[in-house]
Amino acid sequence: MTTTPKVSILIPCYNSERFIAETLDSCIEQTYNNIEIIVVDDGSTDHSLAIVHDYKSKDGRVRVISQPNAGACKARNSALEHSTGEYVMFLDADNVISTNKIEIQLIRLIEASDKMAVATCVWDRFYNDINEATFPKQMVYRDYDTGFDMLLDLWNCSEMYETACYLLSRTLALKAGKWDESLRKNQDGEYFSRVLMFATKALFCPEAKLYYRTGEYDSVSKGNSKAKIESYLKSLMLYKKNALVHENSERVKNALAHNFSLFMYLYYDQYSDLCQKAKHELSDMNMHVLPSGTKRAKIISRLIGTENFLKLRKLILNR
Repeated sequence: MTTTPKVSILIPCYNSERFIAETLDSCIEQTYNNIEIIVVDDGSTDHSLAIVHDYKSKDGRVRVISQPNAGACKARNSALEHSTGEYVMFLDADNVISTNKIEIQLIRLIEASDKMAVATCVWDRFYNDINEATFPKQMVYRDYDTGFDMLLDLWNCSEMYETACYLLSRTLALKAGKWDESLRKNQDGEYFSRVLMFATKALFCPEAKLYYRTGEYDSVSKGNSKAKIESYLKSLMLYKKNALVHENSERVKNALAHNFSLFMYLYYDQYSDLCQKAKHELSDMNMHVLPSGTKRAKIISRLIGTENFLKLRKLILNR
C-alpha cells in the first residue's frame, strides 16, 4: 500500500470478560498495523476492564475509556470522539474479525479514492467456535454504485450487515452523525441507514470476514419487551423520515413498506396497538401492508390478504 492511514477500531464493552480477549486478539493480529483500538468500558461489573488494561499494558495501540453504564450507543459515540483514525470500524466486544479484514477493505477504499465510500464484507454467526461459520451467500454481497441503492436492497430482501462488516472514513462517519442514544433496539440498523444514505459507493470485499457471536451471548438484541419493540418502531419511523428526504420516490416507499410490513408480521400477535401505528405509517405513504415472513405466509397473504392473514394467525394462536 502506498499510504498507511490510521484505522480506529471502536469497541463498546459491558460485562464481556468471557469474550473480550478473543475480540482484542483478532484486532491485534491484523495484517494491517497502523491501527488504534479504543475500548469504552460501559460500567462493567465483571473483570472486563482489568482484561482490557492488561492488553493496554502489552500493546500501545490499545486505549481504554471508562464511563458509567449508559449503553452501547453512547459508548460508540464516545469512542468515535476520542479516536484519531482516518478510517473507523465499530466492533462489538464479543465478535471476531479475520486477520486480513482491515487491510483488504482499506485497499479497496484507497483504490476508490473516495472518502464517502464504504467497504463491506461477508459475515456469519457462530456459537462457540468461529469455524462454525460457513458464510452463506446473500443477495447484497456485491458492489453498489451508491450506498443508498444497497440500503434499499437490504430493506427489500430483509437481509442485513452486522455492525463490524463496515469500514468507513471518519469523513463519512461524521457526515452520518451520532448513534441515536435513545434507541433500545435496531440501533445499528438506524445508524448505518444514515451512513449508506450518504455513501457514494458500497464496495464488497469477499475475502474479509466478520464472525458474529450469537446464542445466549447475543445480549444486545435479546428480549422483546414492549419498550424495545416501541424503540424498534421508532427506528423504522426514522428510516422513513430520512429516506424520503433523501429521495421521495415509489421505489423508496416500497422498500420502507417492506420494513413496516415485516414489523407487523413479527409483532401483530403481541403488540397489535404498535402494529396499528406501523399501518398508519404505511397509509401516510399511500402504501398497503405487504406479504411478509415465510414463503408459506406470503402465499396465504396473497390469497386472503395480508391483514386477514395476520388476524387469522392471531386468532389461531390465542385459542
